[in-house]
Amino acid sequence: MVIEYLTAILAFITAIYAYLTHRMTKASEASVEAIQNQSEAMLRPYVTVSSFVRPHTPFLYLRIANTGRTGAENLRLSLDRDFFQFGETDRPDKNLRNKSAFTTPMDSFPPGTELTLGLGQSWVLFGKEEKMDACPVQFTVTATYEFLGKKIEERHCIDLRGYLGSEGDHNPIVEELERIRKIMENKT
Repeated sequence: MVIEYLTAILAFITAIYAYLTHRMTKASEASVEAIQNQSEAMLRPYVTVSSFVRPHTPFLYLRIANTGRTGAENLRLSLDRDFFQFGETDRPDKNLRNKSAFTTPMDSFPPGTELTLGLGQSWVLFGKEEKMDACPVQFTVTATYEFLGKKIEERHCIDLRGYLGSEGDHNPIVEELERIRKIMENKT
């Protein structure tokens, strides 16, 4: 009878040991997966799309950059609507959707690479109502690319409305040079 009790206790202890071992294995697997995800996040490409104002000018631009640490493979960019640069609707070559960046896939987009595309002057983008369809102040750029056999798709919603009524940097040196230029022109 004692042997049966000892066998039962041993079986119970073995079951607890097996359960705890299983839990430790699962925890180790989760840790390894978290480390792999963290390593991938640090090394992967990040294709970012943002708008910006060129300093000391009223010109708005679109910047597409790889801010990650590795190249984005087979990069495809798409625009959800037509955008005519500088409001030039009579020129199909000024439609961003027709630009090479949006029509031709790029085999590789290395880290640190940037594309800069002019959008237009603020008075064109925020001016007349009929230009709003040609130069929408809200649009989406989708970047689809591959990294380590994984397909990544990122949507970047661009909203230019925040620039309406804002002021750009003023460089006092540029302003002073402009004033001197005007004085010199008046003397001649």
